[in-house]
Amino acid sequence: MQTNEPSPFQSVIGLGPFKSEFSSKGRGRWVNVVFGLLLVGTGPALVLLAAYLGYNAYNTRGLTRVDDAIAAPLCIAVAAFAAGVAVLFGAWRNAPMAAALYENGVALNTRKGLQQLAWTDIEAVWQAVTRHYTNGVYTGTTHVYTVRTKNGDKLVFDDRLGKQVEHLGQAIQRGATNHLYPQYVQSLENGQRLAFGPLALDRHKLYAGKKELPWQEIKAIKVEKGNISVKKDKGWFNWASAAVPQIPNFFIFYELIGHLAKVE
Repeated sequence: MQTNEPSPFQSVIGLGPFKSEFSSKGRGRWVNVVFGLLLVGTGPALVLLAAYLGYNAYNTRGLTRVDDAIAAPLCIAVAAFAAGVAVLFGAWRNAPMAAALYENGVALNTRKGLQQLAWTDIEAVWQAVTRHYTNGVYTGTTHVYTVRTKNGDKLVFDDRLGKQVEHLGQAIQRGATNHLYPQYVQSLENGQRLAFGPLALDRHKLYAGKKELPWQEIKAIKVEKGNISVKKDKGWFNWASAAVPQIPNFFIFYELIGHLAKVE
């Protein structure tokens, strides 16, 4: 269904050709509004129920039993009303949220306004893609991509942008990696130590906190289910481990270690 609403991205310039837009549109937004209204409406209804129960307890068992009769419905009423307000506020805050992907960058529209970001503005990207299970049954995946710019700003792209947010997150990772990777390689060749969250590396060693391990002593580095584990040659246990969401510019880290050690 087409609307006459102007695009929030009309003023974007300097990011090259437009590729695609991402937002949580349609029924998903209204579900939160309806749910919030139901919770808010439950509050007064439970207050009336508490009043009825208190009146009935007073008439049948006396004043001393009124507190017992009204405590539970009043507590639930307060909790429901507060939760409903929080849901409605979240729906209001997220209503204008949308992102647009361009050849040379990305733009994000929120209640704070429009922010546009060229790949050359990015300093680091973190990704947290988590698969959720309940009693062994897969229940869904959450996606959070956090971008830090060279001037210290942080932008978050997550599931509020719709079901295709993973495509957007991967595009941001590729755009940032293509720009930053040559700089990392040059720094590595110049003998610098490169920091990636809890891990660091240079041409000679891998570092984890105060520990260091020469590349030739590494048996294998395994990346599995969102975790990185380092096996030392002739060792029984992991020499070091870290979670992928802890690693800034994980794509760059993965590419570099692939040239320096065996990655499984």
